[in-house]
Amino acid sequence: MNYSLSPAKLSVVLLAAFATLAAALLGGSVQKADAAPVSCPKFRVLHNDRIGKLNLPKGSYNVTVLNGDKLSCAASSKLFAQFLQDWDGVLPKPWIIEVSSKTFRRGKGSDIGFQVKKSGSGGGGGGNTPRSCPGYFHVLHNDSIGSFKVPKGQYRLTLVGPRKINCYTAAKRFSEFLLDFDGKLPKPWVLNRQTATFTRGVNARVGFNINRAYGPSPNPNKDKKVVRCPGTFRVLHNDRIGRLVLPKGPYYIKAGNGLACSGAASYFRQFLNRPDGRLPSPWKLNVGKARFQQGSGGPFFRVQKAN
Repeated sequence: MNYSLSPAKLSVVLLAAFATLAAALLGGSVQKADAAPVSCPKFRVLHNDRIGKLNLPKGSYNVTVLNGDKLSCAASSKLFAQFLQDWDGVLPKPWIIEVSSKTFRRGKGSDIGFQVKKSGSGGGGGGNTPRSCPGYFHVLHNDSIGSFKVPKGQYRLTLVGPRKINCYTAAKRFSEFLLDFDGKLPKPWVLNRQTATFTRGVNARVGFNINRAYGPSPNPNKDKKVVRCPGTFRVLHNDRIGRLVLPKGPYYIKAGNGLACSGAASYFRQFLNRPDGRLPSPWKLNVGKARFQQGSGGPFFRVQKAN
């Protein structure tokens, strides 16, 4: 049996078919554009930190990717770690921060990005997870390691692979690297400028990371008593700081009034580069006691030749 449609009925059928096809196409497009946010594994901020005006107290953070079809959890974690090095909050273009919601977007209005929120749980970690060193490393003036800028100020050192490197070695290495103006570090050390991490080899998991310090000093000498720091500090050649003569050899360092041993060692190493004895304010030197102090009653350390 043959069937035929009048021109009017044929138009209705074709319109219905087009409507069905358009609905299917638009429905799929909307569903893809409105892809649900993806919850990622927790990210641990090792110490009080900030990215521009965004304060990030140490602890575990929930990371949520805005659109899982366009950004992976691994990529968001890598970006978050990189942004933590952008102390001034000026992120690489086109990334921006929405401080109030703690959201990072790849441009204004973009759904490519992620949001962070502090978690109530502390998070775990094995014996070889990164560990922050006590005290601060003080960079006394604007410096650089090749093209890598190191503005003056206080820095935290975080060990990468703490089973194979300690805080004293990390502070010593960082001080030495600051003297490598051309950026050519002694082999096998390399610098990842994006994450401010120094490692013993390109793919090595042993080294340390530097980060501008914010908030209270970790593990300070709270009772403000004088403590003799572990080990000794070695002066490599006959030296002097103003009228304080320092023959080469090992020295004990004693720190007090809340100054951590790593900070005292960092200061001593930098003061050895000032043979004229002109220390940065408010530091003062008592030559008779070989004592360095921040102003009157502030943190101090003194050095003594080890037998």
